[in-house]
Amino acid sequence: MACISLSAACLVGGYEFARSTVASLFIEAFGAGSMPYAMTTVPVLMAALIYIYGRVLTRLGSLWTLQVSLGFSAAAFLAAYLGLRTGWKPAVAALYVFTEAYIVILVEQFWSFINSSLDQSRAKAFNGPILGGASLGPILAGLALNRFAARLGSEQFVLLSGLALVPAAFLAYAAYRLAGEPQPSAEERGGATGPLRLRLILDHKVLLFLAAVVACSQFFATATNLRLYELLEAAVPNKDARSAYLGTFWAMVNGLAFLMQFVATPLVLRRLPLAMILVGIPLLHTLTAGLMLVHPGLSVAAAALLIFKGIDYSVFRASKELLYIPLPFDAR
Repeated sequence: MACISLSAACLVGGYEFARSTVASLFIEAFGAGSMPYAMTTVPVLMAALIYIYGRVLTRLGSLWTLQVSLGFSAAAFLAAYLGLRTGWKPAVAALYVFTEAYIVILVEQFWSFINSSLDQSRAKAFNGPILGGASLGPILAGLALNRFAARLGSEQFVLLSGLALVPAAFLAYAAYRLAGEPQPSAEERGGATGPLRLRLILDHKVLLFLAAVVACSQFFATATNLRLYELLEAAVPNKDARSAYLGTFWAMVNGLAFLMQFVATPLVLRRLPLAMILVGIPLLHTLTAGLMLVHPGLSVAAAALLIFKGIDYSVFRASKELLYIPLPFDAR
């Protein structure tokens, strides 16, 4: 669990470099108003990546599928960095779409390993600290962006995003060797249910409801994100200063999540019914959405997104993951 937590710290630390700088570079190249168009292509790429993931998982198993995913992502960042160095604008758009998609595929592979290695009672104790250790990566990455973005230039952090996946791969490999690789049952071997495993959603209704929960929460997150970028474009026109602002903002988000992961998450998961947690958190975000409507400013949008992400990265994430543990290999 220590190894997978440190591996995740490298993964999401590299993602933090990419998330802040690529968003700033995209605003510089195309404007914040073009972001919704780029975002609509993300599900298309994600569907393709999930299909490839299913095929590779069937052929190679979960350990080597993760290694291939990390290696492919590192190569994609290197290629994008070379494109940025030439000033080729389409490289910025492609990198933005890839950045929004690759992290989901990788993070879910990490969680499927964790959910296959812990039972529910141990997960209630360990999920918070695992997330806490992982959040050290993006906290440090955000602070580094704040300090060095103007000095080094935003493009250099795209290269660092790819390099961060190298230690992530070694630490993930160590975690699998220590805990053992999760194995499918005899009925699940060979991918008989297809690479996308769509039948599982009907067989296990909890997956259908989880998909709906994620869709609703990401609708809120995307709308708030877009509003933040729109206001930020007007307030901070310089791309490197904008990268520094976003680096600081996401460091604050991950700092809040870090504190909650070690204190609030284990306490809440042990003391409150899971249903109360999963219903109460969306109600809180409904209140912040109303506040944004009443006071539509940069600080309010930033606060709403900070609260959403801070809770999403800690209590909400850890509580949702508990629902996967009893499910079979393919579902996880």
